[in-house]
Amino acid sequence: MKTLRTELWALLLVSAIYPAAAQAQSAFRLYGGLAPTSYKISFDQNAPVSYSNQTAKSSYTAANVGVTWISPKGIYVDFATQQSLSATHDLWNSVTSQKQDFSHDSYTLTGGYSHAFAQGPSVSGFGGYTVSNTALNAPRPPLLFSKDTFDSQGIFVGAGAGVPALRGQFSGSIALAGMKGKWKNDSTFNNTADTTFGFSLGGAYTYPITPALGVTADLRYQQYKYNFGIVTTAAYTVTEKIASLGVRLGYRF
Repeated sequence: MKTLRTELWALLLVSAIYPAAAQAQSAFRLYGGLAPTSYKISFDQNAPVSYSNQTAKSSYTAANVGVTWISPKGIYVDFATQQSLSATHDLWNSVTSQKQDFSHDSYTLTGGYSHAFAQGPSVSGFGGYTVSNTALNAPRPPLLFSKDTFDSQGIFVGAGAGVPALRGQFSGSIALAGMKGKWKNDSTFNNTADTTFGFSLGGAYTYPITPALGVTADLRYQQYKYNFGIVTTAAYTVTEKIASLGVRLGYRF
């Protein structure tokens, strides 16, 4: 997918950590950071020849950048982008010893509502749209193509909550997504996945360095299954899993 590589739970932190400012006036929040990431995409036994029962894995550092607008009533809109830095994958290790380049980029637009209680805890509901692009280079020869691309997009809804602790804020979120995908190479192969559902889980701790500047450590896990149509004799399923542990800085103004 995409991946739902977005600040699903970080959005509610803006009003949870700075409740007075969020209620008094509109504000913007810029954030950016790095996240070591593990990416896996697996094919079941019915997948086309060369992909059947195979798994492509990649470990890389992702750069995350985003901006959030928060209204005085707790309504927010967030745009986030994530791009993998230099990375390789192992899908074709059985046919070549050369490393094959890999990339995974995503773009997510989220809107929602966050409410901070007087005692400190906060809750949030959100939804949005996400798009991701994944590219896996391939050795040609011996293969008849030089690159696979997997494009996915879909909508998601979710909820989150936060509680103050250790001079900062702990938060968590869960989201469900309806996704579609297309897998193709630069030769002749092209197949589309029906709408399918997946989920995303997140947890984070944010520490306010100043009233406007905060640092966040977050853990994320996403899993999606795509049901592709018949290519030769049967339909097949592709499962995408993404896990990351990152750190980012956020500034409110």
